[in-house]
Amino acid sequence: MDSKALYREIGRFVDQHGLWPSPQNYALIYQLVVDAESPAARAIKSATSDGVRLTQREADEIMETHGLANGGGAAPTDAASAALLSATRQQVEEFAALVEASRAEAKSYGEDLEAGAARLAAAGGGDDDRVATLIGITRAMVERTRAAEQQLSQARSEAENLRTKLAEASAEARSDPLTRLPNRRAFEERFAQLQEQGATVSLAICDIDKFKRINDTYGHGVGDRVLRTVAGLLRECCQGHLVARLGGEEFVVLFEGLAPEPAAAIIDDARAALAAKHFRLRENDAPLGQVTFSAGVASGTHPNGTSALQRADELLYQAKANGRNQVLAEGSC
Repeated sequence: MDSKALYREIGRFVDQHGLWPSPQNYALIYQLVVDAESPAARAIKSATSDGVRLTQREADEIMETHGLANGGGAAPTDAASAALLSATRQQVEEFAALVEASRAEAKSYGEDLEAGAARLAAAGGGDDDRVATLIGITRAMVERTRAAEQQLSQARSEAENLRTKLAEASAEARSDPLTRLPNRRAFEERFAQLQEQGATVSLAICDIDKFKRINDTYGHGVGDRVLRTVAGLLRECCQGHLVARLGGEEFVVLFEGLAPEPAAAIIDDARAALAAKHFRLRENDAPLGQVTFSAGVASGTHPNGTSALQRADELLYQAKANGRNQVLAEGSC
């Protein structure tokens, strides 16, 4: 297979399955196209054997299992992150140089004060000579003080700018660029914190029903608008709880202080609100049809060692198998 055919085949798979065209995803599908018997390729075929699409979460898990890459579902922000990191490093260097210059200036200032004091002590003549010497030293002190204040003010401004940029970079690394929700990394970090604290936690995995049909029929632009709508609805209905995008059309809600059943009631309200919406195409006002999601809700702690995400995922797929557009909670099914 020549390079153009290889590129087209990889791109076709990525598009059909609604994956982001990131370098990591291309590397994964490359394994499938070039070596169909490789462990990663067999895992992909197993995940899609029943005709369902490969979700980004499944792709990430395959990459992690087979050591291909560290995930790949986020939008391609590597270049932007590298540029920001480079700029931040440069600012750190400039800030360090400015602090060093201020330190050297302060040292010189102290030495000049000592020298001035010595001249004043050794000054001969009358009081007028002593006053003139004192005035000269005072003027020098004033000038040095002003210069030091300017340098320190600049250093403080640089430090504030650096702090702001680092905060923005940290937030960007934990944010989904399409929906502006927290991403999987942000969810996993908060979930781990709550587990360490022994807090009561439930989590819900929500997956938009037949989302591939929306993308295939109306295009990814419409699909993106649906994703943003669902993200906003979940954020509104689950106020006070962390709503994050796992990848693709999957979202997760982390309910602090709630058991699965009351958490499922909140998710079910969101499900009903979405199902009641009448979506229309922006371009021609034609009806898009009903958009729904299914969800599985599980407790954050499992004595038998089964992960909460795995259990919620099982409940989600059970809800799909039962006909979609429904929420199943652990302990109620």
